[in-house]
Amino acid sequence: MNKFLLSAIALFTCVCVYARDYSIKVDTTSVPSAAQEVLVQRFTQMLEAGGHSVSADGQEILVSGEVQDRMETPGSMSQTALSVVVKASCGAAKAEFTLKGVGEDEADAWLRAVKRLLPRSKEAQKFVEELK
Repeated sequence: MNKFLLSAIALFTCVCVYARDYSIKVDTTSVPSAAQEVLVQRFTQMLEAGGHSVSADGQEILVSGEVQDRMETPGSMSQTALSVVVKASCGAAKAEFTLKGVGEDEADAWLRAVKRLLPRSKEAQKFVEELK
């Protein structure tokens, strides 16, 4: 029983030392509003998978984006193809995610691109590790 209690206390201490609270702030001037909510969801999933939590008063992670390449398809059903770079930074931890999306307009293409940001990707896991 004492070994179990000691193990539980050690585990709790490790979780408390490594788990931190973060808040996610998306730059509203560089990311369309439709994609902002998805970015917050994806980064929340990344952090929670890494053992962190998200709260309003946590350390701030700034997320911004920029269009790297834009292309319009010709014809009556014109579509917009975007290659976007999503940048995240928190102190010394920085990450860049290059994503592509195609949609009816630029906002839809942004939304489809950020939906391709996978919380369990190698780049995402590396960013979460840098936060520790």
